[in-house]
Amino acid sequence: MTHRAATGLVLAAALCAGLGSARPLGAQALEKPRLDAGRVTGEVLAGTYAGIGGFLIGRATAVRIAEGVGAVEEPTLRRAGWAGGILGGGLATAGVVYGIGRLGETAGDFDATWLGSGAGFVLSATVARLLFGADGAPPEGMRPAARWATINALALLPAIGATIGFNSTRRIAAPPSAQ
Repeated sequence: MTHRAATGLVLAAALCAGLGSARPLGAQALEKPRLDAGRVTGEVLAGTYAGIGGFLIGRATAVRIAEGVGAVEEPTLRRAGWAGGILGGGLATAGVVYGIGRLGETAGDFDATWLGSGAGFVLSATVARLLFGADGAPPEGMRPAARWATINALALLPAIGATIGFNSTRRIAAPPSAQ
C-alpha cells in the first residue's frame, strides 16, 4: 500500500468516526427506531447512483447555462460544470438517502443528510487527489481494474456520509395530528 493510499484510508476512517458520533446542536435524547441493515444498504447504494446521475445532470445543466450567458472559454465552462455537478450530485444523493430513510415511521434531518453528503464528497475528492494527484492521472503501473474499483469506492463516500448524517438524526416520526 502506498503512502497516499494509507493517508486516504486514515482520513476516511476519521471522517466516518466523527460523523457517526455527531449530534445536532440542541438535540435531545429521543427514542430512535431500530436501524435496519437493508434500509442502510439501500440508502448507500441508491444514494451513490443518484449522486452519479445528479452530478452528470448538474454538470450538463451548468455548462448549458454558462454557454447561454456567453461563457466560451474552456476553463470557465469546466469550472461551471464542476460546480453544477457538485450541487446536483449532492442534492440527489442527500434527497435519495433522506427519502429512503423517511420511509415508514422514521424521521431525520435533511440538513444533516446534506452535510454528510458534502463531507463525503470532500473526503472523496481529497482521497482522489492523494491517490491520483492534481492531474487525476492514475499512478504508474495501476491496472485499469484497480482504477475503476478505486473510482467506484470513491463514489460511495458521499452516500455513506449522507447515510451517516441522516441516521445520526434518525428518530420516530411524530404521528400526524388529528383534525
